[in-house]
Amino acid sequence: MSERSPLEQADEDYEVYLQGSYANTTHTRGSSDVDVVAKITSAWRSDLEELSEEEEERYDEDHDDADYDHRDFYDDVLKALRIKFGRSAVTPGNKAIKIDKDETSLLDVDVDVVACGEYRVYRTYPEGGDDDAEIDKGMHFMPQNGGNRIINFPKIHRENGRDMHSNYKETVRIFKNARYYYNNHFDTLWTIDAHSYGIECLIYNVPENILKRTSRSDRFDEILTHLEDADFSSFDQVSEMEPLFGDSNTQWNTDEAEELINRLREMWEDWYDKRKNAQLFH
Repeated sequence: MSERSPLEQADEDYEVYLQGSYANTTHTRGSSDVDVVAKITSAWRSDLEELSEEEEERYDEDHDDADYDHRDFYDDVLKALRIKFGRSAVTPGNKAIKIDKDETSLLDVDVDVVACGEYRVYRTYPEGGDDDAEIDKGMHFMPQNGGNRIINFPKIHRENGRDMHSNYKETVRIFKNARYYYNNHFDTLWTIDAHSYGIECLIYNVPENILKRTSRSDRFDEILTHLEDADFSSFDQVSEMEPLFGDSNTQWNTDEAEELINRLREMWEDWYDKRKNAQLFH
């Protein structure tokens, strides 16, 4: 940011990093927006549920309410982006501040900026305080149009994805491309509504012995077979901080997941039958 930036004038600690498919290298052709996190780190919201009573008392003694929080930070991020890219290019959205590439010469793609606060899940809080505590760090924000607080852990998500079998990210891209092909080329009135985050998490729960299959077609088929019989109640998000399926605004619903699996199975069987029939006539 420039020296005129309200963020520099506020003199608060923050960090900026990519999240989503570009950060996780699971983007596909046709991926549009780049998702960016701008997160204040000098103020945070805490989850202390795992702490003992003694640890929680120690935490409360060590911390006071912040004078400048994520809501102030959001306002300053919005001002800073408008200074940088121009007011016409920057529009506040419900969850992200949107920067339109067509309204500025500084960008080649549209960008969504999530201005948020740090979220900390404290596992321990010893006498050494934050420096010695076991903490899982994420992000949190409130949608502009109301609703429940959204909590995510994009850095843990990225790290866990990196630790998966080397075929994991390729497989995510295969399933995203299959969704795109079904919605744009397959001869049907139905569409697949499954979002990319859900697909990424779904594939994360596939056993490694299936993911490591060299043949992409065999891998695709075996994954569908596994998912058709899977117990979704055991599925985690890639961050492993929350179950994949549930009622919170960061969880997915099983109906969309089942629709994805059923539609892709329908497309796969159609393709397989056509290939088999073509071989019979050669």
